[in-house]
Amino acid sequence: MQKKMLARYPLGNPRRKWRQEQFILSVIPGPMGLEKVGELQCEKAHRSVKVAVDAGFNLMEMCWTSHDVGMEILRTAEEIGTNVLYQDLRRFGGMGFSKEPLNEHNDLIGAMRDTAGYKCITGYYMYDEPITPEQRATVRKMIDAAEQERPDLLPYTVTTASQSDDLANEVDPAQLSFDQYPFGGWVGDGMTPETQMDGCSKYWTNMEVARQMANEIGAPYWFVYQGHELLYNPCLDHYTFTASRMMANTALLYGVKELSCYIECDGVLDPETGDRGIYFEEHRDLNRRIAALGNTLMALKCERVIHGGNITPYKEKVIFATMEESELLVGTLPQRISISEMSDDYGNRYLMVANRDYRNIVSYALKMKEPCRVYRVSDEDGEQRLVFDDPTNKIIGNLYPGHMALYRLQPKSEEPYTIGYYLDK
Repeated sequence: MQKKMLARYPLGNPRRKWRQEQFILSVIPGPMGLEKVGELQCEKAHRSVKVAVDAGFNLMEMCWTSHDVGMEILRTAEEIGTNVLYQDLRRFGGMGFSKEPLNEHNDLIGAMRDTAGYKCITGYYMYDEPITPEQRATVRKMIDAAEQERPDLLPYTVTTASQSDDLANEVDPAQLSFDQYPFGGWVGDGMTPETQMDGCSKYWTNMEVARQMANEIGAPYWFVYQGHELLYNPCLDHYTFTASRMMANTALLYGVKELSCYIECDGVLDPETGDRGIYFEEHRDLNRRIAALGNTLMALKCERVIHGGNITPYKEKVIFATMEESELLVGTLPQRISISEMSDDYGNRYLMVANRDYRNIVSYALKMKEPCRVYRVSDEDGEQRLVFDDPTNKIIGNLYPGHMALYRLQPKSEEPYTIGYYLDK
């Protein structure tokens, strides 16, 4: 069967200089906390970077990182050849919820020049969750200055779940990133083993709002998901790693080009030691599967996300797409099956199917609107393989809790072929 190789191009906000070339999987590796200083903490940071790379992460974020720990992360990343988002809160940036200034003078440019010799630095962490107009104005000035100094590096910031529209409008960032950690009593979604994330969960509304805002400003969409139960916000439902898997995979429905795993407690890493955590093997498997799909995901744009079952917008901030609007399918979706209809620059159509249920396997039989051959994009090697070409015109399958599948739909009027993508700069 013929394989067509199609060009894809770096992504970026057209008014900003930085461009994203590859799918990114990131994590905060070192001990978090400005008080974490000294040789022991640096030893933990050294181990944690190596463990994070072993788990399949390709970007190390510094967030709430002391200068000592940060420099150890830099040295280790440089040594083993991974990438870093650099932060030094003694010199630049801030945290939206901090009551006190974290540095006397904003010396971002000085810090950039002092660390310019590190090839591992692919960006600078400008600010964590700027929540006021004044803080967002500061972030915008920092991004503008950083672009003048090093236009090739990412001037990174991340916002809260409810403020992605504010960040997009007031900062016009190089990438639009927000974080949300729905598994915890403080969120108020009332999740139980029975309801899970049904109803009007804020998660789905915030994902859609941010998707629309990222499209509006033309920036890559990034998302920070919850890597474990947050002990200070215990879950109403018993937490397992399938919850993290579900968050990562359902974020892919919305066309995200980066996934960041947020960890404070024992998860993929053990913060007490810097060694492997309780979810290491499961997280490595998740990262491996997403990385296999990453080249294709970078070539696709989300057209719409449709949910099966009882999902409604939170406070009517958005209108969710329905099956009546689907361009690919007819009928109804099974409970807790969500789909994304995607396309590339050449008009090729893709369908992503995700199981929102993080407890049970869910089966599906999806009726296509027109006769199509169906190729599955392998989450083992990224290759497309013909899986359905029969008169029923259905896509049939089942998904383990929190898993997803990516398909390409090709009209039967065309000769069969598979597709691969290459980066053209």
